[in-house]
Amino acid sequence: MLPLPRPALDARAVYLTCVSVARPASLRTELHQLGDQVANAAAAYEEAATKGELHTLDALQHQPGGKPSRTAKKDEPKGINYHLKTTYTSRMVSAEGKGRPFYNQLLAAAPDGRCTLCGQGLADTLDHQLPKDVYPLLAVTPDNLVPACRTCNTNKRDEAPVTAEEQTLHPYFDTDIDEYIWLVARVTGPGLPAVTFHADPPPSMPPVLAARVRHHFTSLQLARTYGPQAAPELRTLSRSLTRLTPAAISEHLNEKAEDWTEEQPNSWQAALYRALAASSWYVRDFSSGL
Repeated sequence: MLPLPRPALDARAVYLTCVSVARPASLRTELHQLGDQVANAAAAYEEAATKGELHTLDALQHQPGGKPSRTAKKDEPKGINYHLKTTYTSRMVSAEGKGRPFYNQLLAAAPDGRCTLCGQGLADTLDHQLPKDVYPLLAVTPDNLVPACRTCNTNKRDEAPVTAEEQTLHPYFDTDIDEYIWLVARVTGPGLPAVTFHADPPPSMPPVLAARVRHHFTSLQLARTYGPQAAPELRTLSRSLTRLTPAAISEHLNEKAEDWTEEQPNSWQAALYRALAASSWYVRDFSSGL
């Protein structure tokens, strides 16, 4: 995950801008009158997210229209929750939407254009940390929208957390996550090496945060994301190491581990090079000319 400063956007202002073009006029008026509720929901979200307690926002679920009926027919009139959700899809995401500048601003904040959830993919969409289908009042709340790649957005799905441990990491609020080294790589050999990635929080990490780290890693399928990216790195590295002396191999691996850990402590690159530098068989085999 890539920590990111919170958006400098006012939730009420964003919402009212988005709904200012809603049609017909009666719907626009109805949506405009929900401005206070949206602002209050955003404030409750901020307080809960700061404490790592987004799972406690049960009172906001399916508000203000209530949980949809399973027996509802397709031709029935759409309720207010539907129109709150389409405020995002039609008035923020749409290229012609009144709220599109906010969408672009949130997306442009992605570090180096990368997904803030996996740290690797192209950030080409916004992910709702709490799903808009369950929390329609938060559909365009800036704090609830983080730059993400489509793979992470899809893998995360639309499930709302029920417990503290079921929350994925939040780029805007879990900004101290890199104070801990929790992503590790395991290199197997001897012979041509293979690498796998795992979430392994240190004992010093608070238990709930450690559980969230594991949930984040598993639900976003990050092992599957990082493995294919590490494979070509290993192959090209293996070729380059054959040109170094035994002493230089160990020094090179340690330097790469230090550089990547400083750049992004819980990136797959940092985890890979830490594992290689600590692997006696890997250094030994390449020192002897694998």
